[in-house]
Amino acid sequence: MRDHGGRSAVAGVPVDSSSCGDFMRFRQSRLRLVRNSAALMAVGGMCMCFAARGHPVFAEQPARTFTLASYDPPADGRADATDAFARLFADVETSGGGRVLIPPGMYPLAGKRPIKLTSNTDVIADGAVFVLPHSLGDKARIVLFAGEDVSQFSWQGGEFRGRCFDPAAESNTWEPNANTRPIVITTSAHGTTRRLVFRDIRSDGVAGAVVTVLGFSRPGSESEVANYATDVALHNCTLLNSGKFMWDYGYLWQILVWPEEHTERERALAARYFPHSLVRPILRGDDGDDRVMINNQPRLPIATTAEARDALVFFGDTLPKNMVRGRQYFIVDSDETHIRVAERPGGKPIRFDGSFGPKAKLIHDHFRAFMALYEPLGSGPGKGAFDFVGCKDVRVSGCTLSARGDTMHIQKCRNIVFTGNQILGSRMGAFFLAEYCRNATVTGNTVDGTNGSRVMSVEKSCADVTITGNTFRNGGRGSWINQPTNFVLANNVFVNNTTKCERDPRRGRKTFRTGDYESYPELYFTLHQSNGQYGSVVVVGNVFATGPECGPVMTFAPNGKGIIVRNNVVTGGGRRIVVDPACRDVLVQDNIGVAQ
Repeated sequence: MRDHGGRSAVAGVPVDSSSCGDFMRFRQSRLRLVRNSAALMAVGGMCMCFAARGHPVFAEQPARTFTLASYDPPADGRADATDAFARLFADVETSGGGRVLIPPGMYPLAGKRPIKLTSNTDVIADGAVFVLPHSLGDKARIVLFAGEDVSQFSWQGGEFRGRCFDPAAESNTWEPNANTRPIVITTSAHGTTRRLVFRDIRSDGVAGAVVTVLGFSRPGSESEVANYATDVALHNCTLLNSGKFMWDYGYLWQILVWPEEHTERERALAARYFPHSLVRPILRGDDGDDRVMINNQPRLPIATTAEARDALVFFGDTLPKNMVRGRQYFIVDSDETHIRVAERPGGKPIRFDGSFGPKAKLIHDHFRAFMALYEPLGSGPGKGAFDFVGCKDVRVSGCTLSARGDTMHIQKCRNIVFTGNQILGSRMGAFFLAEYCRNATVTGNTVDGTNGSRVMSVEKSCADVTITGNTFRNGGRGSWINQPTNFVLANNVFVNNTTKCERDPRRGRKTFRTGDYESYPELYFTLHQSNGQYGSVVVVGNVFATGPECGPVMTFAPNGKGIIVRNNVVTGGGRRIVVDPACRDVLVQDNIGVAQ
């Protein structure tokens, strides 16, 4: 076993990825609309027709102009305006499309039913403010505007205001699992969704994607799209604190297991929202015994794997000296009155050195208690301030984004350009190129993870991806690249993206694997299939300023092929490059600051 130094080029060992001061913002010049005449702009080889502000986007002029003022919306800015909008857009549909003018003003929308969108429509809503309800209860679901098989459609301007749950707030009027999506466009199995443009839209506190566009996924397939939505663009939008709310992995669990490290308000959140059906009180556990006495109905299963579903932890009171609070153990014997536990599945039962205190408890099934609890129980659909799934020819430019969950979400899409955007904050994933995307260029963006989860994720078999000239900083769990094909990471800046590893309960996250704080590399390549393969991979010319608690600067899982890591500059706490010996055709060379 050996790590890679600055000029070595062969084997190493994998790292367990399960546990794995000024704001440096350089401003990207935004793409601006040509205001006086239509202009044609090419972005990454894909063309898009833009028009003067306030005029139809597409060359084919809609037949009629409609204005909301003609439909007598409530004038006080307090009463629900849904009925006026519904009548307006019904007339647009009857007319086969049109130019829709929504004058400046406050428009409360109760969201009891979606307002139907139709093809051949340009919506101009500059100065309009759409206000979502003040209070939303458990599992509330709202879609404001929706259409299926919509083509030749644009939406310009307007602001959507909501009250997305905020754990830091003294009080909230929306439940964490409330889901509000202002604009949703879907595609049927044989319909057509194409030429969609969204620009200059603003939002604050929307608890769901502000703009959702969905192709039609092939039934029964995780990766295939049967019918793509095509030619989808999001430009110059400012979507803040928007997207489905997420707790983050282990947030409520950590509060429950170490309550003394958290505030009274945080303890109240864990008491209310953690699934307490996973918690069982310990009736007795005596010094010298190997039995944990519990009311074992329904009976807890004997562990057959080392996966999170089979893991349990102890907490809540004093524990025997040889037991660690919050660390995983596995059930090796289970009957109606007791369980026995070991450090690994099928291992020797632990005989206790000391007794369990009278208030000791256990949590079983850490898939549900830790992993799946990144989002509230009963959460609604979608992720991010915008959510594009099953789309082709996608352009996102000049946008400013932040979220109390994942900041943005592009999944199962093809031909993607993400350029000149600013991600200002994320409670979970910041930049999120999700599963099975192909042909993506990500360039000239500034991404601040604000101590969220991963600052960058390129998940599940994405192919033909180039990420260059971006700044990624202040993420929580590094950058995760999951079994890619043809992946280039070049000339980017990474600054301390392992803040969840900090030994501070306000910023760090403990893990059930060890009962201690997590450990992550700055950049890590993993597999999602047991015998999966990945490559080629080029990591060249990047700057890695790693944090003090960072593990290795980079790790590579087994079965990579064609890996080049060259001419990178590494400073800070994490300086090792670790490549699994099962990788082939590996060149690690001329990296400054890498530990030998």
